[in-house]
Amino acid sequence: MSNTAFARAVVIGGSIAGSLAAAAIAPHVDEVIVLDRDTLPEAPELRKNAPQGAHFHALLAAGRQAMDELLPGFSDEAFALGAAKLDATADVMRLDRIGWSPRFKSSLEFLMASRPLIEKALRDRASAIDSVSYRSRAEVAGLVAENGTVTGVRLKGTDGAEGEFIAADLVIEATGRSSKSPDWLRAIGFAPPSELVVNAHWGYSSTFVRTPDNWDPGFQALACVPYGDGAKTPEAATRAMAMWTVEGDRRWILTVQGSAGDMPPRSEDELRAFVSSIGVPQLTDTLDQVEFPERISIWRDTTSRLRDFAAQSERPENFIAIGDAWAAFNPVYGQGMTAAALEARTLARELTAHLAEHPGTLTGLADRFYTATNDVVQFCWRSSTNADYRIPGVEIFIDGVPQNVESAPDEFGDRLAVWMAQDQERYVRYRETTQLLRSSDWLRSDDVVSAVTEHWDELGAAIATR
Repeated sequence: MSNTAFARAVVIGGSIAGSLAAAAIAPHVDEVIVLDRDTLPEAPELRKNAPQGAHFHALLAAGRQAMDELLPGFSDEAFALGAAKLDATADVMRLDRIGWSPRFKSSLEFLMASRPLIEKALRDRASAIDSVSYRSRAEVAGLVAENGTVTGVRLKGTDGAEGEFIAADLVIEATGRSSKSPDWLRAIGFAPPSELVVNAHWGYSSTFVRTPDNWDPGFQALACVPYGDGAKTPEAATRAMAMWTVEGDRRWILTVQGSAGDMPPRSEDELRAFVSSIGVPQLTDTLDQVEFPERISIWRDTTSRLRDFAAQSERPENFIAIGDAWAAFNPVYGQGMTAAALEARTLARELTAHLAEHPGTLTGLADRFYTATNDVVQFCWRSSTNADYRIPGVEIFIDGVPQNVESAPDEFGDRLAVWMAQDQERYVRYRETTQLLRSSDWLRSDDVVSAVTEHWDELGAAIATR
């Protein structure tokens, strides 16, 4: 007889959030089927239905920690496949509106790799769980429900025929930005969650570049964000780039970014000129030393979208949305994979606790999960959208209705960042917070606020002169 509580769960989406969700629920289910409409590759390769895979991805330290908890051996496999290990302060050159970040050795490490490699390592670890299996080329058409409880999914059929029904005790939606969950909920009689969209009109152009033999530029990651208000040139206000080592011999990823509708081009010559126009010699000099052997990909779907599942007054039982299906952040801020990992880790903990208190039933699990996870989702949402709010032309929609908004500077936040950079111990704690390893509560403490306000003019001058 099985020791698990339930016969089957279905996870819709075989990418990062889906693999992590499968690991989270596997101890309690005889069979976990992960469905994906794509053909999932055996190697760490780009795939059709993950077009953002060609662009830079940042796995924050907290995300890596959660992945290793859910899927032990993830980091080891990622490193074996060629992922790099970076010191967050020593190996990264970062330029923003307060200047170059301080660089010194620390114990704050993180993992750098391409999106396909991270997906591959997660799928391998999840597939090693006896109860977990992946099924490619299986596109879900909708949910099936009875008396307010989701009982499975219906696949898309061919030639107009009704597709296969897969029964499930629990269905997890992890299809990311392409999620059709609002339509699926309407079809089974439930109102979709309220939806908030923030669009600062970012765009990407990305490619993998080849570096010279024995190249040692003095860093393993280089990043420049748009300077915003007060930029010396219009180009520096909206343009940015990030470039860092990934797996492969002499292979780095380059992602060039533009905000406020200032979209980066697709050709090599125009892309080099775009970066040069930022007016930072280190960026231009770095690109002058690399080759562009691969195609340049563009990405324009950078809106932030929060479907507020946590605030729903009525929801079906036995259905949970996770990852970008719940909250899709502007990718430029590098929070998506980490948020998905933290959500999945919380799901594992809440499912275990729920079944200890309510053996044999999943009724109430969705409420419990959203309540327990909402704080981290809201923190990521605020930190990304607050940055976007200061970009000229930012648009905000609530349930499709445009809202009045004016871009506004974050004067306290800028000064806070300068103050953090003035002391190594403070700066490490600050980076631990941005890496989601530490609560942000200390940033609002009386001591920190007083220190910033006491040196307000001095800190403001440092911003202006950097």
